[in-house]
Amino acid sequence: MSSPTEQARRAVRNATVSRLLSWLAAAIGLGFVIAFLAQAGLFHALLPRQDVPPPPNVEPDRITAGISTVNGIDDGKQPYQVTARRGWQDGKTPNLVHLEDPVGEFRRASGARYTITGTTGLYDTEVKSLNLDGNVVLEQEGRFKARMDKAKIAVKQKTLTADTPVTAQFGSGTVDANGMQITDDGARILFLNGVKARFTAAEAKGDTNP
Repeated sequence: MSSPTEQARRAVRNATVSRLLSWLAAAIGLGFVIAFLAQAGLFHALLPRQDVPPPPNVEPDRITAGISTVNGIDDGKQPYQVTARRGWQDGKTPNLVHLEDPVGEFRRASGARYTITGTTGLYDTEVKSLNLDGNVVLEQEGRFKARMDKAKIAVKQKTLTADTPVTAQFGSGTVDANGMQITDDGARILFLNGVKARFTAAEAKGDTNP
């Protein structure tokens, strides 16, 4: 017959084994529950959500190029050229070309040459127009120099329109106006809106007629 001490030890061992079996059963049961939730797609829903980082701020695609040059013949059979330090095609309207530091060079039927420059420009390859913006300077050497903020040039017709303040310097004086139009192969210059003219006493040499 077993002694009371051995019976007590046996009871302790049985209790320990029972607890271990209970823990093992609980762990196995929890594993089945997790597997079920994972298969049902609920396990990830119960986990705390992680913030999704915002997409990187990237500029849209832009076609760029180096020095841009456009050559052609105007309606008066005279050559013209438009160059820029850099040019790129518009992303939405393919016939528009953006220009940096554009320079337009034109020639009158008389052979006289004149240039027009600006900070930026927009050239339309379909209608052959050039819109200049920022520090626009139109100059025919020996005749006049005009400054304005913006100008629109119809390249083929060789006409210019400006609807911003203009200051034109001639050999005979200075003209300030709020607009200007140039037509007839550059022979006709019309100042618009609030024209103020200041003339010098003596005319300079060369063609000083507006």
